[in-house]
Amino acid sequence: MQRITPILFCIFGAPAYAEEDKKINVSGQIDLVSKYISRGLTNNPEDDNLAVQLTLNAGYENFYIGYWGSTLDYSFPEFEGHKRKRKDQFEHDFILGYNKKFGDWNWNVWSATYYYSGGKHTTSNELGLTLNRDLTDKTQLTTSVSTYLYDVAYANQGDTFMTLQLDHQLNDRLQARVKTTASYFQDHGKYEGKELGNTEKNLAFRYASLGLNYEFYKNFKVSGEYIFGGYDRYDDKQRNLGIVGLTYQF
Repeated sequence: MQRITPILFCIFGAPAYAEEDKKINVSGQIDLVSKYISRGLTNNPEDDNLAVQLTLNAGYENFYIGYWGSTLDYSFPEFEGHKRKRKDQFEHDFILGYNKKFGDWNWNVWSATYYYSGGKHTTSNELGLTLNRDLTDKTQLTTSVSTYLYDVAYANQGDTFMTLQLDHQLNDRLQARVKTTASYFQDHGKYEGKELGNTEKNLAFRYASLGLNYEFYKNFKVSGEYIFGGYDRYDDKQRNLGIVGLTYQF
């Protein structure tokens, strides 16, 4: 699940649209990243090779819809004993959200559906709230919380992910980012002790990261992120890891 790397979560961090803006706003980006790391799980990347990722957004007034997709180096049918097929090695995320500004804060309520071709018990839904505000003209604070609404093979209903992020514009081309995250894991569910395994840790520090992105040409950015690994639901310590990426925005 795109569950956040995206670095680059331009969908979940979508800007609030002004109420007076009556036109449809369309945007997107294509990313090439050295590895696709989902929510700090550096020991088991979603794609351990070069990953290709696509983001599409359309917004009208305060509402928006989005799509995010990424290549994977595995498929869920493989785990069920079927032959690997390239078409199944892809993640599709469909997002619906609403933005509104209250005082100094932008509120973003969103619902994301995660779909994996060919998988059984793998289509999930996550409900989230993202808040962000400007601290200065160059610094922005973002925090978010999201939770799974029902049991699937990789998550229990009520599994909750939390983030705190600080972005600072160093100059007109270079931006720095600091992020820290945590999770609350439920230890009961339909697939607990089965496909999901046994949850050993309820409250976990997931990861922290330091990142930079640089716009070297109009609409083109290069980025780097160093991840300080935390723990997963099985209490396994994740390794530290650096990743790099190239982004084209349109």
